[in-house]
Amino acid sequence: MVRGLTGRQREILDFISRWMQEQGFPPTLQEIAERFRFASVNAARDHLGALERKGYLRRRAGASRSLTLEPLARPPRGQPLVGTVPAGTPVMAEENFEGYLDLNEYFGRGDGTFLLRVRGESMIGAGIHDGDLVVVRYQKEVAPGEIGVVFLDGEATVKRIFPEKGGCRLQPENPSMEPIHIREGEAEFTVAGKVIGVIRRL
Repeated sequence: MVRGLTGRQREILDFISRWMQEQGFPPTLQEIAERFRFASVNAARDHLGALERKGYLRRRAGASRSLTLEPLARPPRGQPLVGTVPAGTPVMAEENFEGYLDLNEYFGRGDGTFLLRVRGESMIGAGIHDGDLVVVRYQKEVAPGEIGVVFLDGEATVKRIFPEKGGCRLQPENPSMEPIHIREGEAEFTVAGKVIGVIRRL
């Protein structure tokens, strides 16, 4: 949310931001004046001066395309995080706002995380349902009992992994399904990674 600005200042700031995203460089005073039909570039200059004083942008004297947006003016990354969900009366007050959550930063960017879509109901007891996306961090081993993605004879499956003598057990989280016992040499088996999150669209 952009605070402390007049309606016209917000419009100009939005215009500058969109222009820079689309063109790759900032607009000139003349282009801003033409967009908002100011009588002269002086009106545009006055608005930019106000935005600069309020900390939303920075200008360099003597250059026609010298505008730089400050972090305060840049659109936030991710989704707004508005606090916890109470068990009693619903609350959605502005004071509960905690910031923005970027899923890339939350689950890790560039450290081998990837997404897989789940098919089936074998892990419903762990809160993983058919159609969910699981966030997986690539690693060749997981601790006993952790939920992992494994490739079994070329097909991926999500299960709790328990080492056993001479092999391992793939344990579903659904009482109606039996575990899968893997013996060394019986099947082509590799661990693809550890499940570290679930994304579900309601």
